[in-house]
Amino acid sequence: MTEAVFYSISGASNMAPIPSRCCWMETVLMSAEGYAELVKATTGYLGAYPLVVPISVGDYLQLNAEGVLVHLGNVFNWPGWTDDVLVDTTPIGGSETYFAGCTRETSVDSSAGVKSPLGLGAEATVSLIFEKENGFVLAYEAATRQKVREVPDVQRKIIQLARDGQWQKEWFLVTEVISAESATLAVSTSSGSKVSLHANAQLPKGLSAIQIADPKLGWTASSWGGSGFSSVCKAGTPLYHCIRVRKGWFNSLLSDTLGPQDMEDAFAVDDPFFDV
Repeated sequence: MTEAVFYSISGASNMAPIPSRCCWMETVLMSAEGYAELVKATTGYLGAYPLVVPISVGDYLQLNAEGVLVHLGNVFNWPGWTDDVLVDTTPIGGSETYFAGCTRETSVDSSAGVKSPLGLGAEATVSLIFEKENGFVLAYEAATRQKVREVPDVQRKIIQLARDGQWQKEWFLVTEVISAESATLAVSTSSGSKVSLHANAQLPKGLSAIQIADPKLGWTASSWGGSGFSSVCKAGTPLYHCIRVRKGWFNSLLSDTLGPQDMEDAFAVDDPFFDV
């Protein structure tokens, strides 16, 4: 078996910088499961946590005891998968922002900085105030959706692998991802927490909405009031879908989609092969 990679500890060399271990590890252990549930209810997708985790279509993953994703490998490295399974790639225009348990306050300083001849105007601060533990804000832009074209075919393949003893009951197979060139995530780990995002570039005059994932605005985050985790304008995989195998009637093997249709809990502590 390929060597497991704990995303909370290590990852690809091109990953965005990871925040200091003392706060980041504590936040992951406190909020991974709660964050995924919030995101699923809000977006219909599972939320990758922390945002800097790189997830690809075809990855098979496992959750450790703390609810942190463990990367085991990718099925497209197995014989026949690249030829048999087609993956569609679609660019996503514009930007998206999702939130739950959070309010947003924006203040603009029209006198800050020196105005450029290009007509740039004010600088801004966006304050994110969380009413409860595990509130979140997720924004991204310049995104790409990659999706397995025929998920039922893949479900049949992993069911056969499970019958042959080559697919473990704890594994999840990623069938769709939304990856972004720039994404901003803030997650609270205690109620009443607050973090402020500061634009270090002046905003265009007449801008109707301030996009907190726009890297051209030079966003930085302040220290938290309370406790939480933030990742600002980093490349990553904010959202994904996956499937798993479980036992149905008469021990028949079934495949569940963990996404907008069959909203089964990806962080369930019960046995994915349970009898129903």
